[in-house]
Order: sequence, then structure tokens, then C-alpha cells
Amino acid sequence: MKRKIEILAPAGSYEGMKAAMNAGCDAVYIGGSSFGARAYANNLDEATLLHAIDEAHIRGKHLYLTVNTLIKEQERIEQLYQFLEKYYLQGLDAVIVQDVGVMHFIHQHFPELPIHASTQTTLTMAEGANLLRDYGVTRLVTARELNLQEIKNIRENTDLEIETFVHGALCYCYSGQCLMSSMIGGRSGNRGRCAQPCRMPYQFYNDERRLSSNKEKYLLSPKDINTIPLIPELVEAGIDSFKIEGRMKRPEYAAAVSAMYRKYVDYYLEYGKEKYLEFNKKNDYRRDLLALQDIYNRGGFSQGYGKSHNGKDMMSLYRPNHSGVFAGKVTEIKGIQIAIKLQEDINAQDILEIRHNEENIYEFTVKDPHKKGDILIANVGRRLVDRSQEKNKKDKRKSVQPDIPVRIGDSVYRTKNNELLEQISKDYLEKERKIGITGVLTARQGEELRLSISYGNCTVTATQGVVSQAVKQPVSKEKLAASIEKTGDTLFYFDKLEIDTQGDIFVPVAWLNEVRREAIHQLEQKVAIQYRRSSINLQSVQEPINKSYTLEKGPDTDAMQISVTIQTEDQFTAVLSYSEISCVYVEYDMFTMDNLLNMAEKAAKAGKELYLSLPHICRLKEYNILNMDMAELGKNKNIHGFIVKNFEEAALLKPLLSDSRPLKELILNYNMYIYNKEAKVFWREQGIHRFTAPVELNVQELKKLGITDCDMIVYGYQPLMISAQCLFESTQGCLKRKKGQSNSSRELYHKGYLTDRLGKKFYVQTNCRECYNIIYNGQALSLLQYAPEIRNLGPARIRLDFTKESKDEAKQVLSAFTDTFYYGRQSMEARSDYTTGHFKRGID
Repeated sequence: MKRKIEILAPAGSYEGMKAAMNAGCDAVYIGGSSFGARAYANNLDEATLLHAIDEAHIRGKHLYLTVNTLIKEQERIEQLYQFLEKYYLQGLDAVIVQDVGVMHFIHQHFPELPIHASTQTTLTMAEGANLLRDYGVTRLVTARELNLQEIKNIRENTDLEIETFVHGALCYCYSGQCLMSSMIGGRSGNRGRCAQPCRMPYQFYNDERRLSSNKEKYLLSPKDINTIPLIPELVEAGIDSFKIEGRMKRPEYAAAVSAMYRKYVDYYLEYGKEKYLEFNKKNDYRRDLLALQDIYNRGGFSQGYGKSHNGKDMMSLYRPNHSGVFAGKVTEIKGIQIAIKLQEDINAQDILEIRHNEENIYEFTVKDPHKKGDILIANVGRRLVDRSQEKNKKDKRKSVQPDIPVRIGDSVYRTKNNELLEQISKDYLEKERKIGITGVLTARQGEELRLSISYGNCTVTATQGVVSQAVKQPVSKEKLAASIEKTGDTLFYFDKLEIDTQGDIFVPVAWLNEVRREAIHQLEQKVAIQYRRSSINLQSVQEPINKSYTLEKGPDTDAMQISVTIQTEDQFTAVLSYSEISCVYVEYDMFTMDNLLNMAEKAAKAGKELYLSLPHICRLKEYNILNMDMAELGKNKNIHGFIVKNFEEAALLKPLLSDSRPLKELILNYNMYIYNKEAKVFWREQGIHRFTAPVELNVQELKKLGITDCDMIVYGYQPLMISAQCLFESTQGCLKRKKGQSNSSRELYHKGYLTDRLGKKFYVQTNCRECYNIIYNGQALSLLQYAPEIRNLGPARIRLDFTKESKDEAKQVLSAFTDTFYYGRQSMEARSDYTTGHFKRGID
């Protein structure tokens, strides 16, 4: 049996859904009025979404609803029940979810509803995904950073469906690990409100030496991906669903990209890899790729992470938005006219943009079509200054409008292909892709007019009045068929229609129209009703959710428990000198095994509990290293526990530590987002003992959640992005390769900083062993002034996170925070430039 690959299209609106389905997608993902990660899309209201679910099913398609934001405790997760109930009963095919509390809740109350684990969960291995199988998850959306071999490994180790992004925008950060928009402007990507700071200009420095250029300033802006060349390998890797990004883009985009992937996936499945590769050498292939560029691209396309871990060729360093298609060069400038030698056919109403060194100089709309090779003369209506001629630099002639500094040799790009957009609109927006049905019209004298129609396994029959004998001209079979086949704006057409008549008969046209309308209506209802669910199995919410392992009250003593995260031996030494510090969290991957064991012994002698803080990202290589290290670390009596930062680490530690002696404590890091009590319940069931308070919640929200079972971060440079890309690689090449360091070295850390257009700094640290970058806020978080309110919240411990601090700086901070939180004395801030984060403001 030929394998079926799902083409999953974005639908930012009802029109976008219809366009994508007309173009041949198998399913769409779409947002409702709440709980979706694209708050600014044209999300569907309740009535439209209910209709859309039915329409998808009538078309033989699936509709997946995005419920992929984090839900705060005070928003009462049980409101989700009222939101989902009607869609569930209507036959909603699945929900896409990030928040494990939401997963836990949906599985409990809507047990028959499939859940797809969003890419925001940052799942990188089957081991992590399999933790979710018992909670209704039937599909994982892989982290976009995975290569083909990693996806194959997932396929070999799970029976869950695999969905992977194959086309569209690429985040710089691992999805679900980005706080940059949240911390800079309060618009959280975890709540569907990302302001896309990754598309802003930056400069990159190492010490005080600038490594980036003025031209290549969009350092965090990846190219869009286009994986059509990789389709055979993507299918062979075991991917079930090809996901297209783009719910914020127009319907034409969803339609065009869906049609293209439908075409090429079907061709590969029909003819195999060899013929597919041969077909990709033909002109049709080049024309199709050019059309995709015309629709939307950023600096061209990359093929994503399938075969590349990172690199400059994956980045759109010159421009963060639509780059268009190269159309020609300026060859002559004369007065207010400009001559362009065309490299592509140009259509009437196309928009062309003149660029110098990738900077937009002038944009205009073409009036008439031109062929490739033609010279296009554009009259721009204002004086052009030919900067390629020295004398024009001193030209003092006045102009009513500003001069346009065009140079001979400047590049010209088409940013709107009008003919292509009109064709897409005509094919997929204006024209319905109709469904073939079969029918039998029975029109016999003395019997009721009867129309039976069939589609799939559904057959319905509609009737009208009794057919009479014709007084004058009898109606012909051809006329009967012509009337019945007028299906108009319905989703159907008659693939086969049989006319069964007897005698010379007369049938009013109104009857024919009515019997057709009624039969089609019945068919739509019968198809849709097959997907309806009963409310019998629903577990209704009778009372507010109060399940939680949160303690009733905080510590009784004024002296608060204090823990400190360290990244250097100097910081570790500083911490040991403070008896007030009860716990030290050591970054596991920044030290050798000998270092770790030695530090654990020293901490024990100093009367401190030592925990190992595990890597932000755990992919196959790191998982295997960690697994081997646990044979020794798990048995060490001086290592009290671990800070868990992803699903893979939780999966690895859960069975490994259940029998270890002494038992280890697992603390969930803040990046795993326990925004509601249901999330706590989920993680308790995975063996987590303690949590870290979410850094995006304000004081009132933390109080509502309850953080007596949490560490609370009160100081530190906060990670804003975790990225598989590398700023050193993008600006000057891989430092690890240059220095000849091996993958096993634990001293593969390099530091620099970014500056934005306002001069704000963001510190950058490489992790060359696992090959990812961490971008930190340039201002340290400090909540020293809010000590009384934090005491009232009653966290299990407060936590200080050290990153770039020297030994002396660390001691200054330790003195200030121990004075305030341990002894209850007022203390001055340890540094003048700091932020209080979201403690007072929070996020929407």
C-alpha cells in the first residue's frame, strides 16, 4: 500500500483554510478566539469554527485547533472546558498543545480528543515524547533544529506520529525557549504575542572588537526554509505530516505552498526517488522554486536543519523580511528615467525595488509587461541622482522631492508578482475544488420525484411531489440532468449522474432545484455527523481545580533558604565562603567529571547540598554522554539532585534514579513553564520533587499559583534565547574548528555580546560541545527591593544565578542578598544597572 503523507497547511483565517484545502492540503491548523499562539491572526469565532470543522470533514480533510499558549492559574484552566466542549462534540480532529497542564486537563476531561505536542515543547528525542503518550498525545511536532538522522531515531523509538515543519519562517531560538520579546517589551511568545525582536538589527562584539559588519546586521534573522529538494529523505526519515508555517501570512501564501508540496510529495510517492531527482532538473522545477520565492522568502531559502547544524548560509543577514526575486540591474540613468536590464519576465502591476548594498532605495509599480532580456525604462517622476558619477555628488539643482541615490549596477528585485498572485487567487480562492459524487434521479409518472446521491460511505435520498404526465412537451433526460448538475457554490459536482425516467413526464424546474438542494444538504449533514462525539464520555468540571502539591504556607523562619547557580570555579569558591548559602547548583556541562566530583566533595565538607544543573538542550549526543555520566554521578552521595531543563532529561532520570541510593531530588527549571497547578500535577507524576517559579509571572500571579514548592530566582542575567545557530560561526567562522578543539572538551565556551539599535547589550555565550548559543539579558535581574513581598510568597528557596560575574562581583551580590534574605537586614543593590523583570509588570 502506497504511504500517505499529510500536507498540513496554516490557516490564519477561514479564507485561508478554504484556499489551502482547494490547493490540496490534507489538514489545516487554525486558531480559535482564545488560547492560540498567534494572537494577532484573524482567528475564527465560535460559529465560524464549528462550520469550518464540518466543512473540513465534508471535504475529507482534518482540522487541528491550536491551544498552544501557556495558561495562567488565575485564568482558571477550567475555562478551557467551556471553550473546547462544543468543538469536541462537533468532531474536532485534534488540538495542538504546549502547556503540559493543558495536556493533563484535556486528557482528563476530553479523553477521546487526540493531542499533538507542539514544537514549543522543544521535543528532540523519542524518549522525551514518550513521556506524553499516557496523556492523550498521539503526535509530536519535532523541534525544528533536528537533523534527518535524529528524526529517523525518533521514528525507530516511538509509535507516535511525527510532524515536522518543512516550509516557512524559522525562529532563531529553539521554539518554546525564547523570552526575548517578553523581557524586552512584555509581549511573550509563550502567549502568542511575539514582537519578533529576532528580525531587528544588531551588532556583535567579542570584548570590544566588532565582529559583524554594517551590511550584515540582521544577525538573528534566519532565512525561511524550503525543503522540496529534501522530500525523498524527509519521507524516508519517517515523517507523517509535512507542516507549513505561516498563519500570519495571506491566504495566497497558504494556497501556493500547499499546492507545491502536494505536487512534489505526490510525484515522489508515485514515481520514486530516482525519477523525482530527474524531474527536479527540469525547467518546471526551477519555475516552481521561483514561484515560491515570489510568494515569500527571506534572502532566498535554506533547507533548514535537515542536513546542516547551523551556518551563515542559513541566515538572512541583509534583510529580515520578504526579499523578492532578483529581476535585473540598473544599466543607465538619465534625468528622471532609469534603464533596467531584466533577468526575469515582468508583469503589469508587479512591484520592483531598487537596492544598493541590499538597502532599499526606491520602489515602483510596473505599468506594462516586459520579457527577460528587455530594457525596462522607468519614469519615476522625480530627479534621480546618479551616485556612480562623481560630478553628480556636487549637483546643486533643486528638486521638489528628495533625490534618489541610484547607481548604475544597482540590483533590482521584484517583491510582488502580480500575475502569480492573481492566478493563485483565481485557482484557489475564487474557485472551489469540488468533490465528486454519484447520483440517481428517478422521475417516473405517478411516483415521487427522487434523487439519491452518494459520497464515500454515505448515501441520502430526497423527494419532491408526484411526477405527472406531460400535457405538451415532455421533459428530456438531458434537461433533467442539466438542472440537477447545477450544484452552484456547494462543495460538490456530479461525477456520475444516472437519470431514470418512465413515460412522457413533466417536472417543474423548481422541484428539481429543491430536490437537489435538499439532497446535498442531507449529504453534508450525514458526512459531518459521522465525526460527532457523544457527551457521555466527557468528564465535566464541577468545581475549580485545586489539585496541587503546593504547601499550605512558606518557611516559618525569617532566614530564607538560599541557593546559587555557578558557572566558574571562582564563583564556586565565593559561594563556599558563605555559610548562609544552603545549596549550590553547578552547571554540569561546564566542568570535567573530575571537577564535578571534586566540587561535590568540597560542597559536602562545607555543609552545602550540591545539585547539577543539566544542559538547556538534550539531543542524542548529549543524551548518550549524560546517560554514561549518570552511572557515576547517580551513585555519588555528595550530589543531592539535578536541575531538569527538558523532557529528555526528565525521561532519562526518571527510571535511572528510582533505585539509586541515596535518592536524588529532581528540580524542574523555570523554562519548563509551570504556569498552573495542573502542570505541577503532571510533573509530580514524572518524579519531579520541586519546581522553579516562572519568570514571566508577576507577584499576584505567583501568589495565585503558589510557589511554596518552588525555587524563586531573585538575581541573575536571564537567558533570553537558546539557539542552535552560532553568532561566532555567522560572523567569523567556527571557533572550535579554528582552535582544533575536540567535542569532548568541556572548555568550549566563548563569550561576546550583541547591541541593538538603542545600544542595549545582550551577552552571548557559546556551548561548543552541544553546539548552541545562549543570549542573556544585558541587565541582571535583581529583586532585592521586593524582599518583604517575596517572603510573603514563601518560596522553598530563593535562587541566585551567576554567569559572567567575577569572584569579587559574586561576593558583592552574595553579601547583599544574604544580608537581606537571610538576616532580614536592608542592603544596597549590588549593581546599579539592573531590572526587576516581570515581578511587577507581568505579561498579557
